[in-house]
Amino acid sequence: MDAAQQMVEWRDNGGMDTLQTLMADLSAVQEDSDPIDLDGLRDSCSTLTANLETARGGTPMPHPATAQRWNLALEHLTASAKACSDGAVSGDQASFDLMASEMDIGIKHMEAVAKHIGELAQ
Repeated sequence: MDAAQQMVEWRDNGGMDTLQTLMADLSAVQEDSDPIDLDGLRDSCSTLTANLETARGGTPMPHPATAQRWNLALEHLTASAKACSDGAVSGDQASFDLMASEMDIGIKHMEAVAKHIGELAQ
């Protein structure tokens, strides 16, 4: 099976669902961030954290370069989710600033993964 077929298999067997779930979680966090809703952030950040933990334990991505971007996305988004949870409890602006920075980096990696999946799966 070539790389494109392996990526299609990964995508169709839960990979795309995981990607879409994480993007929905990120949208919920962003919605709860502006204007700030601390109760909403506690919920959306904990959901994001749980889904990131599930993604980390999921089927490994078969394409090495894309897998590297995927792992970087998960790493930065996990840091963002932790900062989000910390900020939602403490109200500390520095936590929210870290959350936003890590989220921006993680989203860039996720967008690269989604683009590569689309290119390989055509």
